[in-house]
Amino acid sequence: MFEAIIFDFDGTLVDFVDSDTKSLKHLHSQIETTVSFKDFFGTAVDEIMNFHQLVDQGDIDPLLMHRFRLERTFGVHGIQLNDSAIDIYKDELFRTCVPFDGIAEVLSRLKERFKLGLLTNAYDAPEQRKRISSSGLHDYFDEILISGEIGVYKPDPNVFFSILNRLNVVPEKAIYIGDSIKHDVGGANSAGMKSVLFSKKSKRISSEADYHAHGVEGLENLAKKFCGLALVGS
Repeated sequence: MFEAIIFDFDGTLVDFVDSDTKSLKHLHSQIETTVSFKDFFGTAVDEIMNFHQLVDQGDIDPLLMHRFRLERTFGVHGIQLNDSAIDIYKDELFRTCVPFDGIAEVLSRLKERFKLGLLTNAYDAPEQRKRISSSGLHDYFDEILISGEIGVYKPDPNVFFSILNRLNVVPEKAIYIGDSIKHDVGGANSAGMKSVLFSKKSKRISSEADYHAHGVEGLENLAKKFCGLALVGS
């Protein structure tokens, strides 16, 4: 039976898109500009996509994400950027990092039966650890690994092997839960783990996933199933 359940963070336990939107809206309210939030936000979305493309090409330092994005966004709209703007955005990003309703209860149930791990892709590991702490979920996990800490990112199976080694669990005894077919499901499968595709808003199905969970209610149902399997196997 399973011994460990490992989770993705953004999009699975917390809503990064919502947090990012709120943080940008707060920043926009703190600067002097006649640019509408709709236009400001649209540019910010474009620039984060541009940034990730540059990272994939090896053309930019991944740790420059916030500065690059905000410099480009402010520049497009003729706004002067200073360090305080970046701090305003990041502080709000921490403050708004809250788990989906019911997630804490799911983790509490699972923690009674399994080792729990958290594996998240992030370039800035200290910032991501602060977000995890801000979410209030830190203490549910036996091990937390930020991919940027070792320079290996999902879907590379080696980052999955790394957290499995820390948990002292073989891949066949572990499950990975995440919202990305490529990075989470594909990565877990390539590491020899079972995979769960989580979808919060739109119900997605993938033949690559071993299990599916739609919303927190779906996770609750899987938690009951996995806990039942653990009891049978004990």
